[in-house]
Amino acid sequence: MIQNIFIFLISTLFIVGCDFRKPPDEDTAKQIDKVANQNLIYDETPIYDEDTSKYPNDIDKFKDVLSRSKYQYPDSNTTVEYDQFDGYKTKNFYVDANDDFYFILKKEKDSTKVRDELRQGPESGEWVSSDSDGNFWVSTIRCFKPKVGVSTYTWMQIHGTIDTFNYPLLRLLWVRSRHDIYDHLWAIVITSNPDDERVYDWVDLGKRPDDFFDASVYVKENTMKIKINGEVIKRYEVDYWEDVTNYFKAGIYLNIYKDEGEGTIAYRELHFLDEADPEYVQDP
Repeated sequence: MIQNIFIFLISTLFIVGCDFRKPPDEDTAKQIDKVANQNLIYDETPIYDEDTSKYPNDIDKFKDVLSRSKYQYPDSNTTVEYDQFDGYKTKNFYVDANDDFYFILKKEKDSTKVRDELRQGPESGEWVSSDSDGNFWVSTIRCFKPKVGVSTYTWMQIHGTIDTFNYPLLRLLWVRSRHDIYDHLWAIVITSNPDDERVYDWVDLGKRPDDFFDASVYVKENTMKIKINGEVIKRYEVDYWEDVTNYFKAGIYLNIYKDEGEGTIAYRELHFLDEADPEYVQDP
């Protein structure tokens, strides 16, 4: 009799113990399966063709932005100085046969941040948020979805200078998954005074389009607007930032230590503007 009671107690404890380690509920399991299936889908980076690719500075629509930029790759070191892009292209930085401007960047796992970016300056930048004429970052861009391994990449920045405040007021980025929101574009904005502890605001800019879309950032008289396909998604009053000198960046930036793989973006249009040119800027 005592032996039977002992066996019963052991069995009960075993069953309860297993219940404590029960598998995810049905909704959670479905979500896990959905993400796993979504992760099987990614955008193939076009294969670089030396014969059909073009020098970016040979394409009229990119001449102006390149005249206002230097090129940083694969870190913050300068690969091409300001307005020195004649005869320069690589498999990471080229224009294809359709006149789309590609930035392609690989990162090794457990490595520091890497970048493939244009940095605005020197004569057209740097600038402050209170400028009455405004400063405008305007693009038509495609953000490729990378294979699993890359969890996020940045494709635009408004960055402060080393001698004022060496942090980005704004980063626009792609994120694989954040708070169960999958494959969306996001903005990260510093909303605190540079002298204070940094406070960040995350803004969901919507699901990543599969093809090219319009993305713009307008900064004028301490107002910053983030626009996607002509719609103002978020507006900030940034007078707290007016003592910081800034510059625009465009390209691709991978900064997650554990990430590995390849990120790709392409621009059909790209402009760094220091006035509200009506051809590119609406509702400044």
